[in-house]
Amino acid sequence: MKPAVRPAAAAAAAATEGPRFQEVLDALHADIVDGRVGIGERLPTEQELCLRFSASRYTVREALRRLQDLGLIARRQGSGSVVTAARPDGRFHNALSSLAEIGQYASSTRLEVLAVEKVLVEGRTAELLQSPPDTPWVRVVALRRQPEERTPLCYTEVFLPAAYADVAQAIGTFPVAVYAVLESRYGLRIAEVVQSIEATSADANLASRLSVEVGTPILVVIRHYLDAEGNVLEVAVNSHAAGRYRYEMTLQRTG
Repeated sequence: MKPAVRPAAAAAAAATEGPRFQEVLDALHADIVDGRVGIGERLPTEQELCLRFSASRYTVREALRRLQDLGLIARRQGSGSVVTAARPDGRFHNALSSLAEIGQYASSTRLEVLAVEKVLVEGRTAELLQSPPDTPWVRVVALRRQPEERTPLCYTEVFLPAAYADVAQAIGTFPVAVYAVLESRYGLRIAEVVQSIEATSADANLASRLSVEVGTPILVVIRHYLDAEGNVLEVAVNSHAAGRYRYEMTLQRTG
């Protein structure tokens, strides 16, 4: 699948705005590190920052997102951005509250595919995939990294039904979430993502992949992508080494 071609005006704007978010990021980072905005204090609103830096809202939001990834701020709808630390904690901060933010996570990191293979699932793998034994699937093994970082952020296994094997070949070739490729190529729609998080320790394989010692604490995030009928269209297993990743989610009262 070819990436969408942006209109000339949008492309020109992106080229102009590209360095701008870094300027905003650097200025706000300095405000926090130098103590001009203390822990627990709020940053100016997006509108105020747009005026301060003569920048678009897109540019300001990208800078704020990067500050959140550094663990320096927490962003809450209706409450603005609050400073939570004066120094980056060194972990990748992943705050998810919607399917779109999974796509944003994919676009802000890079995926290095190590292997693509067809497998007949059985045993625990079949249970994981909610699939009958001896059913063909495609397994993609990859490492995900932050831009400009050599140390892996996580070790990833993506499982797709064999009918969508061509999608596996596209993984890692451009920064788009796998579910988005499934939807685009096959006219599918992900209706629900079921996520589970568990703690374990690195075996020899994970330790080698993530460049850590055997026995290092590992956070495993498993996501099942389902259509409206409950069919599993994708399963992603992401294993993160302790100290490199922080996960955040927001729970809202509904009644």
